[in-house]
Amino acid sequence: MNHVRVLALAAAGALGAAILAGPIASAEPLRSTPSVVVNSIEVARTLPIGTAVTVVGTATTASGIFESSFYDKGFGLQSGNSGIYVSDPENSGIAVGDQVQVVGILADQEGLLVVRPTAVVRIGAGAQIRPSRLPLNAIGEGSEGRLVTVSGIVSGPVVDDLPYGYKIPVSGANGNTVIFVNTQTGIDVASIAVGRSITVTGFSGQYADTYEVLPRSEADVQQGFTVSLAFGS
Repeated sequence: MNHVRVLALAAAGALGAAILAGPIASAEPLRSTPSVVVNSIEVARTLPIGTAVTVVGTATTASGIFESSFYDKGFGLQSGNSGIYVSDPENSGIAVGDQVQVVGILADQEGLLVVRPTAVVRIGAGAQIRPSRLPLNAIGEGSEGRLVTVSGIVSGPVVDDLPYGYKIPVSGANGNTVIFVNTQTGIDVASIAVGRSITVTGFSGQYADTYEVLPRSEADVQQGFTVSLAFGS
């Protein structure tokens, strides 16, 4: 994202803060924005874009690890089987495993449902989040925001999409998906070759019409299957 978009995100955060603080003096009547306090991310995901929410969950990604493609210093947040991305313009210093409370506004970011925060508070250590092992055809709207593990065959050459990162197409008998490697992760894609098996753990995301799995570190990418070929493919 360019400088203009960063400013736009900051403006969105400022607007959210104004909404939460109360009505703004204006000659024109202002539309009220619904505000819902829910600890459940699952409930928050059913609410309209523009709703002010408060949610609590465990961080599944560290602050800023996806900055090269998400254009912010946000992080993944999950509670139970529901997750969401917190599109944070600031570096809140959130680490994987932190329990975090977020106050903010629901927004659409290139197809991905996000919370644009007005407040991020680290509460302490959160409940352990284990990735859901899913078949490739399950990566979509239903998995969005969650920590997942998929297996498949690298079906095409790694695509250089710098400065954003690298795209790795993965296919199997039950579908296909894209593994997107952000530059901040430091993952070396040089040894990933067409036709080789791969197992990846990461954040289930979306960019425009493409659903992706975004690994967080080298440890999230294993060449070879950790289960039978029939499962992941």
